[in-house]
Amino acid sequence: MMDTKIEFTNQQTERFKALEYMLYWEGGTNATRLSRFFGVHVNVISKAILLYRQAYSYNLTFDGKDPEKVFIPTAKFTPKFTRPTWSDYVDFIFQNNNQYVTETYGSSAFLKGLTPIQSPKPEVTRLLFKAIRTGKEVIVEYRSRTNPLGKSRLLTPLAIANDGLRWHCRAYCHTRERFADFNLGRIMRVELQGKSSINFQQDTNWFTYVDIEIGPHPELSQDEQNLVLNDFGYNKPFKIRTRGALVDYTIQYYRIAKDHEKVSGKAFPLVVLNRDDIKEYYFSEV
Repeated sequence: MMDTKIEFTNQQTERFKALEYMLYWEGGTNATRLSRFFGVHVNVISKAILLYRQAYSYNLTFDGKDPEKVFIPTAKFTPKFTRPTWSDYVDFIFQNNNQYVTETYGSSAFLKGLTPIQSPKPEVTRLLFKAIRTGKEVIVEYRSRTNPLGKSRLLTPLAIANDGLRWHCRAYCHTRERFADFNLGRIMRVELQGKSSINFQQDTNWFTYVDIEIGPHPELSQDEQNLVLNDFGYNKPFKIRTRGALVDYTIQYYRIAKDHEKVSGKAFPLVVLNRDDIKEYYFSEV
């Protein structure tokens, strides 16, 4: 057996990643499918598969009886270059070759997600990214419910983040003297300013990670509770870890009830179990 401590090239590693993802999530693959994925000759991929088998022979076996003639994962399969995470698999497949999915499964067999309804303007993101890279302040014209026509704000951008539905800029607001989130879709104009002296480590909500404990609504029957948990791949209450600043966004995105006594289990089958521990991260109700 080959020494498993051998260093592989970046190209070999990418091919091994695709091999492992297809083994784990698609149940198997062959040189033809992998060559289609990477757009190279089948002989090139055959050599990559051979190299992988020499290093990790216990991870896969060839099933010649299957009509597709595929390599399949063994019972001892342990990923060496990937994590057994569905989101990683989906991101890898779609980021590398959308056409692979269409050619292998058809144009209607695999839908990654809902169509996003917000697309930030490049003239906004370009300057925000530059401000983040260079540590500068920006003046933005920002619309809000309080000021729907827009109001000038002086910000120091920290990060760009997605709440599941919209993109936000996490920034220090010099106008209100606090860290806050700014919807990119509401930023009308951005103007670069000078260097900022803000210490981002003071944004404790951004740099603190919080566990949201989640379980089924107590008013549901035991069978219904089991079903709800199973929908998300669990058989008992579970946790989602996120940044403190994203706690409320996460709860909203997954339609989790903060207080089960105020909602029905039919409308909100999932509830927060550690509300008192994380309520300091909730948005103000004012």
